[in-house]
Parts: sequence; C-alpha cells; structure tokens
Amino acid sequence: MKKPVCYILSGLGADERVFDQIDFGDFAPVFIPWEPVEHSQSFESYVEQLSRQVKSTHPILIGISFGGIIAQEMSALFGNCPVLIISSIQNRSQLTPFMRFSGMVGLYKLIPIKRVLKNKRINYWLFGTKREDEKKILDRILADSDPLFTQWAIKQITTWKRTEPIPAKLLHIHGDADRIFRIGRVNPDYIIPGGTHFMTVSKHEEVSSVIREALSSITRSLPLRGE
Repeated sequence: MKKPVCYILSGLGADERVFDQIDFGDFAPVFIPWEPVEHSQSFESYVEQLSRQVKSTHPILIGISFGGIIAQEMSALFGNCPVLIISSIQNRSQLTPFMRFSGMVGLYKLIPIKRVLKNKRINYWLFGTKREDEKKILDRILADSDPLFTQWAIKQITTWKRTEPIPAKLLHIHGDADRIFRIGRVNPDYIIPGGTHFMTVSKHEEVSSVIREALSSITRSLPLRGE
C-alpha cells in the first residue's frame, strides 16, 4: 500500500540532511527545497512560490525552525491544512525581545552573514552540536548555505507579523535545550529532554518517535476525504 505523504520544510539554509536519520513511520516524506529568493521579495510571495511544489490538495506540512514559520503561513493556501512544527515558534511573541527589536530597527542588515556562517564556535554553541559527527553535518550544511537567502530569512523571522495561532491543527515539538528559540518562550505539545536546535540529528530516535505520535494524532483528527 502506498504511504500517505507529508511535505517537509527544512530550517534556515538547511536541507533534508537534517532529517536523514528521522523515521516517519507510515508516512512518506517529500522535501520542499528552498528556491532562490530576490533581495526585495516579500515573505508572502515566497510562501506562495514554495507552495507550488505541494501536489496534494489536503497536505500535512512539517517545518523545522524557519521552515516551521513558512509551513504555518502556507497552511492557509491549502484550506488551513494541519501543520507540525519542530524547533520553531508559533507567533511573534515567542521571539526573544532582542530578535523583535532587531526586526523593528533593522539590525539584521548589519549581520556579517558570510563571517557568521564560517564561525564554527558560535554555530556549534547555537545549534548545540557536541559530537564530531554532528559537527561535520552542520559544517557541510552551513558551507552550502546561500548568504543572500540567509540574510533575507533572518529578516523574515525577526519581522514576522503573526500574533495569533493559525486556524488549523498545529502541533509543536521542541527541545528544552534549544538556544535559538528558548523553551521558556514557547508552548510546545511535545518536549524533547536535552533537545537542541539540531535535535533531529543529535536525538533522532526520540524525535522520530514523537513525530510518528504527532502524525498519528493529526491523522486521527482529519475527516475522511479523497485527494
């Protein structure tokens, strides 16, 4: 029997490598790759652009970090389809005060993106990578990141306008050791003890189990309908 599909949006500048060790159980993941972005392109325009990769009329969307923000906004384009977010936020209030301030005054414009992407010490700390295998994966992902896209995405995160939850089934998985989106500012449905912003790699077995549980909860809540 053909597995039902879930569509995956990775984190800022990342790709499906952060899900390489995730077991989706009864679901077949379809990864939505990031596409080139214009410097002045609006957030809404880019969400619609990516949505063209979704071929289901009633999809389940999964987003990690920035991908979780995209997935929530994309949900409205598919009849408020269900969304599972990982290591992400549900609205603007869950950003740190500094992140919100950065968006308000445009501090993101001053970030030396190329230097930041190459600064291993900072990135290992932010993402919580400790083992050598995790560091190598993160190094490769950051080396492949597009500085233009990264700076554009940081702007979209820090200026995100959403203040209310999306009008759709939304489940949230978060690690209590996440240093980018702090556990104290979010209200997740599932908490991964010791989970960092890189927990789909560092704690892939625990995250896989919770993802399968969350997807099962989502499918139980959906009415029976054809594609």
